[in-house]
Amino acid sequence: MQHNKQPTAIFVADSHFHLSPDAEEQQRVRRFCELLKMAQRTDHLFLLGDIFDFWFDYPHFRLRGYDEILLALDEVRNAGTKIHFVGGNHDIWAAQFLNQRYGTSPDGAPFVITLGSRTIKLCHGDGLLSFDWAYNAFRAMVRTRLGIVLAKSLHPEILYAISEWLSGQSRRANRDEAQRIEEKAQIWIDGCREDDWELMIIGHVHHRFETVSGDKTLTALAGWFDNPGYGILQDGVFRMLDFESDPRPKL
Repeated sequence: MQHNKQPTAIFVADSHFHLSPDAEEQQRVRRFCELLKMAQRTDHLFLLGDIFDFWFDYPHFRLRGYDEILLALDEVRNAGTKIHFVGGNHDIWAAQFLNQRYGTSPDGAPFVITLGSRTIKLCHGDGLLSFDWAYNAFRAMVRTRLGIVLAKSLHPEILYAISEWLSGQSRRANRDEAQRIEEKAQIWIDGCREDDWELMIIGHVHHRFETVSGDKTLTALAGWFDNPGYGILQDGVFRMLDFESDPRPKL
């Protein structure tokens, strides 16, 4: 773990792990746990939403699954790394559980944090640049009081089936979509009047890019899919890296 004046942090989003991963996804889980082992040597770990493809805490029980990931996160916490969580479309309901287990925010809402010389806003990104109707529909269900009440009225298997169907919409952006995303991002940041951050890090769009306007930078992380991406803040410099092809940073 780092003890210098410039904290070191790792940022990751959109792994969309399933309750029962197939063989291919199990390999992605193992790589993710390698990233979490690396995070044990940092000051902060930021989970920026849709880490879990489906999560719903009913009043008296939680669906089984994700044990390997949760145990790996336990090791991150035990190493003294501060864990942060911003909820995504698929896992905002994990916020209270993660708060109780890791001390993360109880509501999983976006927030601004100062890390050394950098002032950073963290959010999942849904509702910011979204153009996908399936994402918007699921967002309405998981982030509104009426949607939550409706979801609680459904049998867990029905809610899980809806989530599984919508999960099919979670994929890497094609070339045309990527261009549209970047165009919308530029329009958004050009018109942004928020003054409490200079770097915003999001996920959700499954497309890695960075756009700048004045003294503000908007950065989107790649999803943890074929070429698993993550972000790292080290010595005041933020970089986006590919976990498979880029050299591992010295921590």
